Amino acid sequence: MARNKFRVALIVDFISIEYSQRLFESVNEVCKEYDYELLVFPIGTLHSVRTAFGYQAVAIASLITKNSIDGIIFSTGVQLHFVTKSEILSYIKGFNPIPVVSVAIDIPGCPSITSDPYYAYKAIIDNLIDVQGCKKLAILGLRSSSSEIRIRRNTVNQILEEKNFPPENYTYFRMSFDYLTILKDLETYAISNDGKIEFDAIIAFNDEMAYAASEFVKRHGLRIPEDVQIVGFDDLEQSKYTNPSITSVNQHIDEHGRRAVKMLKKIFEDEEFERNVVLINSAVFRESTCRLPYPEELENTKYVDIQLDAEKVWNARNLLSGLYMRNAQIQKVINYYSETQFDMSVDQLKSRLNSDLRDFGIKAAAVVVYEAPIEQTIPFDYFNLPHRASLFCGFDESTGYDSEILPERIKFNPNERILPDGIINFSESGTICMSLYHNTLHYGYIVFRIENHDDSFVYDFIIKIVSSLVSSIFSYAEVSSEKNKFHKKFKELDAVANTDELTGLYNRRGLFDFGKTTLQFAKAMNQSGMIIYCDMDGLKKINDTFGHEAGDCAIIAESIILKGNFRSNDIVARIGGDEFVIISPGMKEETFRRIQDAIHEDCRLWTEKNNSKFKLSISMGYVKFPSEKVGYQITPLLSEADANLYVAKRDKKR
Repeated sequence: MARNKFRVALIVDFISIEYSQRLFESVNEVCKEYDYELLVFPIGTLHSVRTAFGYQAVAIASLITKNSIDGIIFSTGVQLHFVTKSEILSYIKGFNPIPVVSVAIDIPGCPSITSDPYYAYKAIIDNLIDVQGCKKLAILGLRSSSSEIRIRRNTVNQILEEKNFPPENYTYFRMSFDYLTILKDLETYAISNDGKIEFDAIIAFNDEMAYAASEFVKRHGLRIPEDVQIVGFDDLEQSKYTNPSITSVNQHIDEHGRRAVKMLKKIFEDEEFERNVVLINSAVFRESTCRLPYPEELENTKYVDIQLDAEKVWNARNLLSGLYMRNAQIQKVINYYSETQFDMSVDQLKSRLNSDLRDFGIKAAAVVVYEAPIEQTIPFDYFNLPHRASLFCGFDESTGYDSEILPERIKFNPNERILPDGIINFSESGTICMSLYHNTLHYGYIVFRIENHDDSFVYDFIIKIVSSLVSSIFSYAEVSSEKNKFHKKFKELDAVANTDELTGLYNRRGLFDFGKTTLQFAKAMNQSGMIIYCDMDGLKKINDTFGHEAGDCAIIAESIILKGNFRSNDIVARIGGDEFVIISPGMKEETFRRIQDAIHEDCRLWTEKNNSKFKLSISMGYVKFPSEKVGYQITPLLSEADANLYVAKRDKKR
């Protein structure tokens, strides 16, 4: 069924990140206004190496095809910490001919919305130096090649140069991404500086770094802002209610989202528009940079917002309420994980999954599984979507569909459509699509709709649990079956690789593989034995006189005689044209003499019985193991047995 509405894909890294949540909300708001359908695709980070199997998340982007999506909004800034701009451009080209709007980074050939932090940083740095009297600055950057981070660093440097601030009075640090690692890096700096903190202001290139810097400063007995002033970037919600509240830079993420949808509208309607929009960031002044009162003229400065105690009290009350709800949700997720830690059949999971997802406030959901799991063992950018998938379960009150009422499994091609018609109403509030994977195996995807985007982090956990459940019921049977097939094939190939094609005995490789194991076992058991080296008499003459077919017949006959005279646990191998080797643990010399006589007799009887034109005969030399010189080592033992065979052949000719 053809779609009658434009459908927009929003590509983010993780739905649990506040930046992505705010972008999601603003894009969703304008999509509702224009009556567009919105689907969100959390792809993690391209070329991901931060988590063991995080690279699997990018597979969900394979659903973004011209059959399913009309336009893309791509949050590119978060990706540039891990890949280059040219790599992102190459990745974006994979979506052609779908139009793509880049948010945060100017990507060649793409309509882009970027930020200019100059005026925000100018107001902040002017306050730190001219009003607060800061003399020593620490600038906390990131270990990243991101152009966003480079712009922030260059902007700060430019403003400090314009103010003729001495370069020796500010130090640039390259930090990690997460809170605990940042804290560790700062402590390492303090140790290297004999515990002294010589700067009186910290400019951090994101708010999380600012939170870590605040904790670091407090641990060392310093006060904020009296002793050290702190600045963040991103203006996250938490910055309003930390103690003290954090001065930050607001990128106007909401406006980024709104502008991006409006750009797509212009593209859909084939209208001209400004392809590169630059939004001016604002400085949000709070308690962390207010050792001295802010001057009155600061309130009237463009691109400045001052938020102090009154706002903080109100925010703290909201925070407390939110924390109670968040803790309750986390506890609910933990309980759910505990409740599902038992073996479930396919039918059991299908019967409960819909109600489980409803209990977490999910308004609609559809779980799609591929015909067979797909293994991805290394990071990738592009995922080959299979052509066969089926709806495992799902529900949506707005469409009336419920797989518990209509249990028949619906099969479809995900390359042609994300879901079969009538399952989920994409016209409702933004819908999220996420990969279902466990370790290296990719099982399918889930499409779901929520109302409260603030709890997105909870849904991230829930989807991981669902992935694990789907894995547990499907992977065991399927993977076990595949493993059995693999092991069977491996054994067949291994047998071929270790077996002489003409005689069915072990070949040279088989002799060394199994012979080493046999000798190691004999050594462990302190067992002696023999290695016997054999050489057929006159095989070259047989081949030259009667042809190679007769030679092959002689070889086969000799192999049967050898195999029949030695035990089943002895290693009998043909290692060359006319050469055989037997490794026989426990073999005594007197036993070998009896077997040797029996073999000679069997050769004589075969020659007579078959009225053979040639005489079947074999010479044998042996060495006992363990040897005083080489112990149980197979290669030197074989050499010694071969030398003894040469002596036996020479004596035989006398």
